[in-house]
Amino acid sequence: MEIKDFFLQKNYKMENFVDSKGYIYSDQLIDLIKNEEVKDLIVAKYKLEDDTKIEFDKIDQLVPLVKKYTSRFEQMRLMATSDNVLTSFDSNENNDVVFTIRNAKIEDTVVDELVATGLYDSVNMFYKGRKLSQYINYLKKNVRDQHLLHAVNKSWQDHYLEKKSKLSQRLYRILYDSVDERYFLKSINSDKYREYGVAETFVLTILELNRVSAVKGNSFKISSVALSESKIEIILRSSQQTYLKELGYIYPSIAIRNEDQGNTSIGFYSSLEFKLAHEDENGKLYFFPNKRVKDIKLDKTINHTVVAKTFVESYGNISEFFHDMESFKEEFYFLKDATSPDELRAKIEEKIISSRSPFKGIKELKDLFTRDKVGHVDNLSTLLKLCGKAEMIDMNYDLKFELRYLISNVLLYGKHTE
Repeated sequence: MEIKDFFLQKNYKMENFVDSKGYIYSDQLIDLIKNEEVKDLIVAKYKLEDDTKIEFDKIDQLVPLVKKYTSRFEQMRLMATSDNVLTSFDSNENNDVVFTIRNAKIEDTVVDELVATGLYDSVNMFYKGRKLSQYINYLKKNVRDQHLLHAVNKSWQDHYLEKKSKLSQRLYRILYDSVDERYFLKSINSDKYREYGVAETFVLTILELNRVSAVKGNSFKISSVALSESKIEIILRSSQQTYLKELGYIYPSIAIRNEDQGNTSIGFYSSLEFKLAHEDENGKLYFFPNKRVKDIKLDKTINHTVVAKTFVESYGNISEFFHDMESFKEEFYFLKDATSPDELRAKIEEKIISSRSPFKGIKELKDLFTRDKVGHVDNLSTLLKLCGKAEMIDMNYDLKFELRYLISNVLLYGKHTE
């Protein structure tokens, strides 16, 4: 993998993982975690003092994949004040912004100078408090004039000197790549931000559902995994199923996400997996109900500032987000007698071909839903098959995420927005 690939979330098709043993030992899972406090809490919670066999389909192939993403970089936490940080434009093709951080501290160790390339939303985080984010991003994308950027930095350096007010320290989360010997700035936060990343979410999810499976006799299957250095989405389905005549099977499932980029949260989201009839393993859809029905819990989010015990304990409730289809059946727009499958196709097409559509460059997707390519869709089975084919298209994961929600909202609620 090239270094840029670690920063872009990629969806991995589960059917590509073959010859799985279907088990792993707990020590191999625990070894993924770098946060010692979290590690100790997990060992105590799940009684893993002795190496324990963990049975989960594909798990022996997923652990090395997670390790690849989570072991590439060493993470550092620098504390510094804004007057000791300068920015400049790199001359490379990526339009990178470079941060020069001086007089910083890692605990009691002083770091005289460290130069790091900005990642994710770090530029906005640095300038947001001064209401300069929009201007700096304009310079970055359109002008890239070092003199203009220097003028902004210089004016604020002069301001800090003139006011002589004590600036509060901020946390600069740094990644060090020992392979290319480069530093990257991941995010800028307060020192209350805690390091709960991809590995912690993956390990806790597997251990908790392994526990639930042993207690309730209900097995779980990993249906979808998307990874980057800082993001994970893992969708797991229950073995329980509901049959829709001639259409397929619907399984209770859950989507668990952790976006460790400094300005997002950890979330648990109730979902449903629709395995289409007469299709191979790829013929599936994901539904994400977002309208509350009675007292059903649909989602929960937690911040990266919670204490380690709260973070670990929050995973103990994820089984509450598995809801069978009967809980939502009355809400399913596509199952109502008056629903026109072609009208639903048209709603998806409308969003895909819009001039502002994020999907406008994906011809294969357009060809699935435009009227001149597929004609009039007169039955529900055909519409679902088109949606299943859309799920199979390889694309950037952020687009895949949007597409899943687009199809879910149209089929569940008859509209392409929440």
